[in-house]
Amino acid sequence: MIETLNDFEISLIAKFRAHPLFSQIDAIAWKDLLAVLIQRRFLSLSIVNLYEFVIDALTDEQIKRTVRGILNEEFPRNTKGVPLPSHRELLFQDLLNLGATSDMILITPETSTTQKVRHESYQQLVSCLGKQHGQVGLVAFLRFWAEVLVSVEYSCLWQRMSERLSNGQSRHKIRSEFYYFHMIHDSRHSDIGQESILGGLTHSQELAIHLKRLISSQEALAYCLNLQENAYQLKCQFYDQFINERPNLHLAYAQT
Repeated sequence: MIETLNDFEISLIAKFRAHPLFSQIDAIAWKDLLAVLIQRRFLSLSIVNLYEFVIDALTDEQIKRTVRGILNEEFPRNTKGVPLPSHRELLFQDLLNLGATSDMILITPETSTTQKVRHESYQQLVSCLGKQHGQVGLVAFLRFWAEVLVSVEYSCLWQRMSERLSNGQSRHKIRSEFYYFHMIHDSRHSDIGQESILGGLTHSQELAIHLKRLISSQEALAYCLNLQENAYQLKCQFYDQFINERPNLHLAYAQT
Protein backbone atom coordinates (compact mmCIF):
# COMPACT_ATOMS: atom_id res chain seq x y z
CA MET A 1 0.00 0.00 0.00
CA ILE A 2 2.80 2.41 0.86
CA GLU A 3 4.42 1.80 -2.52
CA THR A 4 1.15 2.84 -4.18
CA LEU A 5 1.05 6.00 -2.07
CA ASN A 6 4.67 6.83 -2.87
CA ASP A 7 4.14 6.35 -6.59
CA PHE A 8 1.01 8.50 -6.50
CA GLU A 9 2.79 11.31 -4.66
CA ILE A 10 5.69 11.26 -7.09
CA SER A 11 3.31 11.46 -10.05
CA LEU A 12 1.41 14.42 -8.53
CA ILE A 13 4.65 16.25 -7.76
CA ALA A 14 5.87 15.74 -11.33
CA LYS A 15 2.60 17.11 -12.72
CA PHE A 16 2.72 20.05 -10.33
CA ARG A 17 6.27 20.94 -11.35
CA ALA A 18 5.08 20.94 -14.97
CA HIS A 19 2.46 23.62 -14.30
CA PRO A 20 2.81 26.39 -16.94
CA LEU A 21 3.68 29.02 -14.36
CA PHE A 22 6.60 26.93 -13.09
CA SER A 23 7.77 25.53 -16.40
CA GLN A 24 7.87 29.02 -17.93
CA ILE A 25 8.96 30.89 -14.82
CA ASP A 26 11.72 32.73 -16.69
CA ALA A 27 9.11 34.40 -18.94
CA ILE A 28 7.37 36.16 -16.06
CA ALA A 29 8.09 39.85 -15.55
CA TRP A 30 9.40 40.64 -12.07
CA LYS A 31 6.32 42.70 -11.13
CA ASP A 32 4.11 39.74 -12.08
CA LEU A 33 6.26 37.40 -10.00
CA LEU A 34 5.79 39.70 -7.02
CA ALA A 35 2.03 39.65 -7.64
CA VAL A 36 2.10 35.84 -7.47
CA LEU A 37 4.13 35.85 -4.26
CA ILE A 38 1.91 38.46 -2.60
CA GLN A 39 -1.17 36.35 -3.36
CA ARG A 40 0.70 33.24 -2.20
CA ARG A 41 1.23 35.00 1.14
CA PHE A 42 -2.51 34.66 1.87
CA LEU A 43 -2.16 30.87 1.73
CA SER A 44 0.88 31.04 4.00
CA LEU A 45 -1.07 33.06 6.55
CA SER A 46 -3.75 30.36 6.62
CA ILE A 47 -1.29 27.65 7.64
CA VAL A 48 -1.64 28.41 11.36
CA ASN A 49 -5.43 27.99 11.23
CA LEU A 50 -5.11 24.68 9.37
CA TYR A 51 -2.62 23.31 11.88
CA GLU A 52 -4.69 24.43 14.85
CA PHE A 53 -7.81 22.83 13.35
CA VAL A 54 -5.98 19.53 12.89
CA ILE A 55 -4.63 19.60 16.45
CA ASP A 56 -8.16 19.99 17.79
CA ALA A 57 -9.57 17.33 15.44
CA LEU A 58 -6.94 14.65 16.11
CA THR A 59 -7.52 12.07 18.82
CA ASP A 60 -4.05 10.48 18.79
CA GLU A 61 -1.83 12.31 21.28
CA GLN A 62 1.37 11.17 19.59
CA ILE A 63 0.33 12.77 16.31
CA LYS A 64 -0.91 15.86 18.13
CA ARG A 65 2.58 16.36 19.58
CA THR A 66 4.14 16.17 16.13
CA VAL A 67 1.65 18.61 14.60
CA ARG A 68 1.95 20.94 17.60
CA GLY A 69 5.74 20.88 17.33
CA ILE A 70 5.62 21.88 13.67
CA LEU A 71 3.13 24.67 14.43
CA ASN A 72 5.30 26.02 17.25
CA GLU A 73 8.13 26.53 14.79
CA GLU A 74 6.03 29.31 13.25
CA PHE A 75 6.78 31.30 16.41
CA PRO A 76 10.44 30.56 17.29
CA ARG A 77 12.22 31.57 20.49
CA ASN A 78 15.88 31.80 21.38
CA THR A 79 17.56 29.65 24.02
CA LYS A 80 16.37 32.05 26.73
CA GLY A 81 12.76 31.80 25.61
CA VAL A 82 12.65 35.27 24.08
CA PRO A 83 10.37 35.42 21.01
CA LEU A 84 12.13 35.77 17.67
CA PRO A 85 10.58 37.08 14.43
CA SER A 86 7.71 34.79 13.44
CA HIS A 87 7.59 33.03 10.09
CA ARG A 88 4.96 35.57 9.05
CA GLU A 89 7.43 38.37 9.77
CA LEU A 90 10.22 36.56 7.91
CA LEU A 91 7.92 36.11 4.90
CA PHE A 92 7.18 39.84 4.95
CA GLN A 93 10.90 40.64 5.07
CA ASP A 94 11.71 38.27 2.20
CA LEU A 95 9.06 39.97 0.08
CA LEU A 96 10.56 43.38 0.88
CA ASN A 97 13.99 42.08 -0.07
CA LEU A 98 12.56 40.82 -3.35
CA GLY A 99 11.41 44.33 -4.21
CA ALA A 100 7.85 44.55 -2.93
CA THR A 101 6.84 47.58 -0.88
CA SER A 102 5.00 47.48 2.42
CA ASP A 103 1.92 48.95 0.76
CA MET A 104 2.00 46.36 -2.02
CA ILE A 105 2.06 43.56 0.54
CA LEU A 106 -0.43 45.00 3.02
CA ILE A 107 -2.94 46.69 0.73
CA THR A 108 -3.13 44.29 -2.23
CA PRO A 109 -6.49 42.51 -1.85
CA GLU A 110 -6.91 38.77 -1.90
CA THR A 111 -8.32 37.66 -5.25
CA SER A 112 -11.56 35.70 -5.37
CA THR A 113 -9.63 32.65 -6.60
CA THR A 114 -7.10 32.83 -3.76
CA GLN A 115 -9.92 33.19 -1.26
CA LYS A 116 -11.76 30.24 -2.81
CA VAL A 117 -8.66 28.03 -2.70
CA ARG A 118 -7.99 28.99 0.91
CA HIS A 119 -11.60 28.31 1.93
CA GLU A 120 -11.87 25.00 0.08
CA SER A 121 -8.56 23.84 1.52
CA TYR A 122 -9.92 24.38 5.02
CA GLN A 123 -13.13 22.58 4.04
CA GLN A 124 -11.12 19.54 2.99
CA LEU A 125 -10.07 19.15 6.60
CA VAL A 126 -13.60 19.78 7.84
CA SER A 127 -14.83 17.02 5.51
CA CYS A 128 -12.68 14.50 7.41
CA LEU A 129 -14.67 14.93 10.61
CA GLY A 130 -16.79 11.94 11.47
CA LYS A 131 -15.49 9.85 8.56
CA GLN A 132 -14.26 6.30 9.09
CA HIS A 133 -10.77 7.21 7.95
CA GLY A 134 -10.97 10.84 8.97
CA GLN A 135 -7.98 10.75 11.30
CA VAL A 136 -5.56 9.53 8.66
CA GLY A 137 -7.23 11.89 6.20
CA LEU A 138 -6.36 14.89 8.36
CA VAL A 139 -2.70 13.90 8.37
CA ALA A 140 -2.64 13.07 4.65
CA PHE A 141 -4.15 16.36 3.53
CA LEU A 142 -2.20 18.54 5.97
CA ARG A 143 1.10 16.91 5.04
CA PHE A 144 0.61 17.12 1.29
CA TRP A 145 -1.02 20.58 1.13
CA ALA A 146 0.98 22.38 3.82
CA GLU A 147 4.37 20.66 3.58
CA VAL A 148 5.10 18.53 0.52
CA LEU A 149 3.60 20.83 -2.11
CA VAL A 150 4.82 23.96 -0.31
CA SER A 151 8.39 22.75 -0.70
CA VAL A 152 7.75 21.98 -4.37
CA GLU A 153 6.22 25.44 -4.92
CA TYR A 154 9.15 27.25 -3.35
CA SER A 155 11.74 25.12 -5.13
CA CYS A 156 10.14 26.03 -8.47
CA LEU A 157 9.82 29.71 -7.56
CA TRP A 158 13.35 29.77 -6.13
CA GLN A 159 14.72 29.69 -9.67
CA ARG A 160 13.65 33.33 -9.94
CA MET A 161 13.78 34.39 -6.29
CA SER A 162 17.44 33.36 -6.17
CA GLU A 163 18.19 36.24 -8.53
CA ARG A 164 17.82 38.51 -5.48
CA LEU A 165 17.92 36.18 -2.47
CA SER A 166 20.49 33.60 -1.43
CA ASN A 167 20.70 30.49 0.71
CA GLY A 168 23.21 32.31 2.90
CA GLN A 169 26.27 31.37 0.85
CA SER A 170 26.47 34.56 -1.21
CA ARG A 171 28.14 37.83 -0.21
CA HIS A 172 26.26 39.74 -2.89
CA LYS A 173 22.66 38.74 -2.18
CA ILE A 174 20.49 38.96 0.93
CA ARG A 175 19.85 35.71 2.73
CA SER A 176 16.32 34.33 2.48
CA GLU A 177 14.97 33.61 5.95
CA PHE A 178 11.58 32.27 4.85
CA TYR A 179 11.37 30.79 1.35
CA TYR A 180 14.65 28.88 1.36
CA PHE A 181 14.08 27.58 4.88
CA HIS A 182 10.65 26.18 3.98
CA MET A 183 11.88 24.79 0.69
CA ILE A 184 14.33 22.62 2.65
CA HIS A 185 12.53 21.90 5.92
CA ASP A 186 9.11 21.11 4.41
CA SER A 187 10.41 18.81 1.66
CA ARG A 188 9.37 15.23 1.05
CA HIS A 189 13.07 14.30 0.94
CA SER A 190 12.43 10.54 1.00
CA ASP A 191 9.73 8.02 0.22
CA ILE A 192 7.28 7.21 2.98
CA GLY A 193 8.77 4.39 5.04
CA GLN A 194 12.35 5.41 4.23
CA GLU A 195 12.73 8.20 6.79
CA SER A 196 16.01 8.40 8.71
CA ILE A 197 16.56 10.48 11.83
CA LEU A 198 20.20 10.99 10.83
CA GLY A 199 20.52 14.65 9.94
CA GLY A 200 17.02 15.35 11.22
CA LEU A 201 13.59 14.87 9.72
CA THR A 202 11.74 17.37 7.54
CA HIS A 203 8.16 18.28 8.40
CA SER A 204 6.90 16.06 5.58
CA GLN A 205 8.90 13.15 6.95
CA GLU A 206 7.70 13.68 10.51
CA LEU A 207 4.10 13.45 9.35
CA ALA A 208 4.85 10.59 6.94
CA ILE A 209 5.85 8.35 9.84
CA HIS A 210 2.35 8.72 11.29
CA LEU A 211 0.75 8.40 7.86
CA LYS A 212 2.34 5.00 7.31
CA ARG A 213 1.18 3.79 10.71
CA LEU A 214 -2.40 4.92 10.14
CA ILE A 215 -2.90 3.50 6.65
CA SER A 216 -4.05 0.02 7.59
CA SER A 217 -6.42 -0.87 4.73
CA GLN A 218 -7.07 -0.32 1.03
CA GLU A 219 -10.03 1.85 1.99
CA ALA A 220 -7.83 4.13 4.13
CA LEU A 221 -5.30 4.29 1.29
CA ALA A 222 -7.97 5.25 -1.26
CA TYR A 223 -9.27 7.96 1.10
CA CYS A 224 -5.77 9.46 1.42
CA LEU A 225 -5.11 9.31 -2.32
CA ASN A 226 -8.31 11.23 -2.96
CA LEU A 227 -7.39 13.94 -0.45
CA GLN A 228 -3.92 14.29 -1.93
CA GLU A 229 -5.41 14.63 -5.39
CA ASN A 230 -7.68 17.37 -4.02
CA ALA A 231 -4.70 19.14 -2.45
CA TYR A 232 -2.90 19.05 -5.79
CA GLN A 233 -5.94 20.37 -7.66
CA LEU A 234 -6.38 23.23 -5.21
CA LYS A 235 -2.76 24.31 -5.57
CA CYS A 236 -3.10 24.14 -9.36
CA GLN A 237 -6.23 26.31 -9.18
CA PHE A 238 -4.25 28.91 -7.29
CA TYR A 239 -1.54 29.12 -9.96
CA ASP A 240 -4.00 28.78 -12.84
CA GLN A 241 -5.42 32.19 -11.98
CA PHE A 242 -2.19 33.87 -13.05
CA ILE A 243 -2.39 32.23 -16.46
CA ASN A 244 -6.14 32.53 -17.07
CA GLU A 245 -7.01 35.84 -15.40
CA ARG A 246 -3.98 38.02 -16.15
CA PRO A 247 -3.80 38.87 -19.89
CA ASN A 248 -0.24 40.21 -19.80
CA LEU A 249 1.11 37.15 -18.06
CA HIS A 250 -0.88 34.90 -20.40
CA LEU A 251 0.60 36.73 -23.39
CA ALA A 252 4.10 36.21 -22.07
CA TYR A 253 3.52 32.46 -22.15
CA ALA A 254 1.92 32.54 -25.57
CA GLN A 255 5.04 34.20 -27.02
CA THR A 256 7.52 31.67 -25.66
